Amino acid sequence: MKKDKLKKAVITLFCFVTTITVFGQWQQLNGPAGGYIRSIIFDGQTLYAASGGGVLASDNQGSSWSFRNEGLKSCDTKSFTKLGDYVFVSTDKNVFRSNDSGITWEPAGTELDGKYIKNLTECNNVLFAATYLRGIYRSSDTGNTWTAANNGFPAKYAYYLATDGSNIFAGTYQDGLYRSTDMGNSWVSINNGLTELNIMAIICFESKVFVSTLSSGVFVSSDNGDTWSPLGTNIPSVKGFAYLNGVLYAASFGSGVYQSLNSGQTWSTINSGLSETNIWTIGTSDLDLYVGVTSGHIYKRSSTGGNWSISSTTGFNACVGTVCSSGSNLLAGTHGSGFFASTNSGTSWTKITSIWTVETRAIISSSPYVFAGTDMLGIFKSTNNGGSFSMSNTGLTSAWIQAFTICEGKLFAGSGEEGVFVSSDVGSSWSPVNSGLGSLNILSMASDGVNVYAGTLDSGIYITSNLGVNWLPINNGLNSNTITAIEFVNGYLFAGTKEDGIYMSYNEGANWSQMSTGLPLQENIRCLHVYDTLVFAGTGDGAVFASFNYGNTWVNNSGGLNGSPVLSLRVFEDYLYAGMNAGGVWKLPLSMITRIDEIKANTNIQIFPNPSSDMITIVTTQVYDNSIMYLYSITGQELIKQDVEGHRTQIDISTLTPGIYLIKYGSKDRVSTTSFVKE
Repeated sequence: MKKDKLKKAVITLFCFVTTITVFGQWQQLNGPAGGYIRSIIFDGQTLYAASGGGVLASDNQGSSWSFRNEGLKSCDTKSFTKLGDYVFVSTDKNVFRSNDSGITWEPAGTELDGKYIKNLTECNNVLFAATYLRGIYRSSDTGNTWTAANNGFPAKYAYYLATDGSNIFAGTYQDGLYRSTDMGNSWVSINNGLTELNIMAIICFESKVFVSTLSSGVFVSSDNGDTWSPLGTNIPSVKGFAYLNGVLYAASFGSGVYQSLNSGQTWSTINSGLSETNIWTIGTSDLDLYVGVTSGHIYKRSSTGGNWSISSTTGFNACVGTVCSSGSNLLAGTHGSGFFASTNSGTSWTKITSIWTVETRAIISSSPYVFAGTDMLGIFKSTNNGGSFSMSNTGLTSAWIQAFTICEGKLFAGSGEEGVFVSSDVGSSWSPVNSGLGSLNILSMASDGVNVYAGTLDSGIYITSNLGVNWLPINNGLNSNTITAIEFVNGYLFAGTKEDGIYMSYNEGANWSQMSTGLPLQENIRCLHVYDTLVFAGTGDGAVFASFNYGNTWVNNSGGLNGSPVLSLRVFEDYLYAGMNAGGVWKLPLSMITRIDEIKANTNIQIFPNPSSDMITIVTTQVYDNSIMYLYSITGQELIKQDVEGHRTQIDISTLTPGIYLIKYGSKDRVSTTSFVKE
């Protein structure tokens, strides 16, 4: 009888393990699809292409390509330049550099951390970076340190940089062109003759400067930008220029590639074999031309002539910055690849083209309404659960929106440079509410139904108890000024920080306590999400943690998840969805998460420390005769078997790969199970 009971208990355990096997791993969904090759550069050995899914690289002139994203904290890559042994790539979070053909990347200094870097150039061994909202930066030490260079440069959106070796030209969105003749010490506006101030691309070629505009074609200057004249040939929507062997090239969004053999006086198309003409960038190697298109494909053509041929069709998923849901729709806002909706829980995705910028920074829903905050075009509003959108910017003086919350029927929006706005009419009109805010760069927002909380880039957290009439700082006990995420649940307020884990307050932010047990030290928290009594945290290292006790302890639930950092979390229809920096959207059944908690709650054994990287100590409340400790993988494979002789048993786990593991402690008809995390 006892043998039968033991057999039944073991079968029960393995049924349980089998259940975990089915649900225990994160599943990568099919999308949303990435795209938009924005920059191509050749360093003499390796070709690099910046995309909405990271850096593609080729060591064989484009015959084959692969992603090289190791070390990138953002795969929303924008622009390349090179200096010395380094190739530099700009992203929406920093500039990164590589000296090993892109195999690994490292941050180029810390001053640009968290800033959106649109474009890079190099002049006389000095690097220049064009940012959104923060002006121009420069580095004289190969990117180790950066300083602002904004004297005479007031524009919000620095879009493109170019140099002729003496002058630096900066094209902006909305403010035209600027020039520096003293290596960025000062800037002057040079818009004489331009009929539009939205600059898309610039090139200096044979004593001339060519600039393209958003909708007014190309202009040319022969006097270093003092005056401008329309180009004689109508080349629409030029996204980029290049030159090779005395020939000038222009990449047009919609019309393919143009070339000029006479310094830009006349132009002709060279599109034979080019099956996609929505060109975003053009680059060259020693002998060949390369263009990147909307789909993420790359085409190649010899500079001596001939047809274009496909060079890369490497498919990739988007960098998903925010996941939300409304009605039956799952929504994904990406960094660099557009806005998407799914009606089948993420199995397939449809691109929502009524949001016509590729960057979405925040989403909030209150069915049937959905609001999307973008990086250049303000707020878009949907009245059909995200199926279609229209702009909703009346009264909004900021085009950069990166946080939302709702309190007492009012919608609050946090901007990147002008603080908080509030709408009392479902987004139809907006008003600024910034009295008392010590920082106008709002990264996160939350509400407890009475108060509204705003997390800032550099001044901690602020509270308003009167719907934005005035704000007060609430930072007592909070040891970080950069608040990346805020969530409220059942009287508990949680704050995620850039480099100091998670804090919790039970008294509306009057006092804060660090609640990071189970998290790595000084963890970078990228997002928080609450569901029922569960609190979830996504980290910069690509892990997802869950707390079942309001932050007292955190359990790693990252088995099988790839593509760090985790940028967004959302519970929808019994799954936890994660928006990833590289790899689109992933999902994990809630049943798996709660089941692990049930194992931990209903056991008479405990594990210390948990998580651990080398040794664990297993403490049992009871010691049975002839008892044995088993260690299983999450798939049910027995890895370690060890006799138990006392209340404490040590097991060496240093050789295990990181992930979730199960411990079974059994003797005769008694079986107990628990789980632990190997870091």
